[in-house]
Amino acid sequence: FCDGGVLEFGTTTKWNHIPKVKATIELPSVCQTSGAVYALFWEESGGKLTVSTKYITPGRALMLKASRGDNESFIAKSSTVSLRSGEGVVGRVFASKGEELVPDVSELQTSQFARAALAKEFGIAGLAAVFWNGGVLEYGSTERWSSRPKVRIDMVARLKAVCETSGAVYAMFWEEVAGTLTVLEHYHPVARLTSLRARRGDSETFATKSRGFSLAVGEGLVGRVFATGGKELVPDATLLSIERFPRTQHAKEFGIRSIVCIAVGGGVLEFGAVNSWSTMPSFSFSSL
Repeated sequence: FCDGGVLEFGTTTKWNHIPKVKATIELPSVCQTSGAVYALFWEESGGKLTVSTKYITPGRALMLKASRGDNESFIAKSSTVSLRSGEGVVGRVFASKGEELVPDVSELQTSQFARAALAKEFGIAGLAAVFWNGGVLEYGSTERWSSRPKVRIDMVARLKAVCETSGAVYAMFWEEVAGTLTVLEHYHPVARLTSLRARRGDSETFATKSRGFSLAVGEGLVGRVFATGGKELVPDATLLSIERFPRTQHAKEFGIRSIVCIAVGGGVLEFGAVNSWSTMPSFSFSSL
């Protein structure tokens, strides 16, 4: 049983145990949304970080083949490299579980970036690296980047991680378009969904009810956090007025007490619990 459905997979060989599976990352989508010409996903195994998935845009691949006369590329050369945790941009991001932007990687020395010569050879300038799903997503461009282009991938998996690491019973991501904030995606742990359905006899949740709301920048908890670029913890949302929190009645209906809102990734991450939080809980969310 997985996220409200059943995942089935098999092989022609005999298994003595259930193999581990991981969420995949759509590298073409990364390039499309960020304007990058390539994307790599690095995973750790045996103490080393190596490329597990790679992608180069078709236009970039054709241009390189026409100008070089071979099939080599920055991603092909990078696939032969292995890095330690803490080594270089990718290694540092893996160790810190954070992110880094290099405005122009071709300006770095080999001591700072092991693939500096390759970057110059293949004309790579802007480079970004972000910790995601236990590995590191790297993507780059032939143009200089002054800020890290955002990418949107597998939001449900990231919201699931928020719930698993914080103990929240729901998580949502609010997106701003033309001054209005609406719910882009939401997630509930399976146990929470099962409990609600058994008690209520329907499929409604606090998150599904929240999808019906459109909030102006500055309006309510979510709007205030987006406007300030900060974060807020509400120990008991059921005690707030409708003016301060327009979804107070829904919080009471579904037994939601503590709510956290944090401005991240160009929107607002919201998650909450049925118990009271006196301090901000720790959580994991990659702001791709």
